[in-house]
Amino acid sequence: MEKTEKNRGPVIDGNEVQDDFIMKLAKAVIICFVLVVIEVVVFKTILVLSYIPTGSMESTIKTGDIAFGTRYDTEAEDIERYDIFIFKAPDEPGITYVKRVIGLPGETIIVSNGKVYADGVELEDYFTKGPMNRRGDGTYVVPEGCYFFMGDNRNNSRDSRFWVEKYVPLENMEAKVKCIFHMPDFIKGLMEHMEICSSDR
Repeated sequence: MEKTEKNRGPVIDGNEVQDDFIMKLAKAVIICFVLVVIEVVVFKTILVLSYIPTGSMESTIKTGDIAFGTRYDTEAEDIERYDIFIFKAPDEPGITYVKRVIGLPGETIIVSNGKVYADGVELEDYFTKGPMNRRGDGTYVVPEGCYFFMGDNRNNSRDSRFWVEKYVPLENMEAKVKCIFHMPDFIKGLMEHMEICSSDR
């Protein structure tokens, strides 16, 4: 009686399996590298995400929120009064600030008795948190090419009123804030613990 050989299925070559694994791994590494390069390029040239650890911009931006900004509209023609910007203050170039533009180049800003004036015209303050105290009252002449910033929480904000170098030059502008992400409390706590985002005073 003839013996029949059982169907053992296709024979798998160990070398082919190894080569296939190496190819897939190489593709995954390349994809990850490309994604990292894209992320670096995007956040270095186009976008900014800035974590806000203080209440100096309340109630507009709350402690723990994320400010989303764009880098491509920081030229003089792009900047208007009341815009919110991410920038480096001359006093502390290692710290990123988020404040509102109040004074434009060449203007005389007067802070007096809870009000702010630009060249004699009273400015809007609907976005501020409560009445402003007298601390920081004074007259400020904004040089050409520079800007005067204040926080919306004016009684609890370190800004142009209190810096030694009070005016922010155009080249210190990093991004114009376009929207605010209000983060859940547990994510805020995680961000504070990790300390990986930009600061605001």
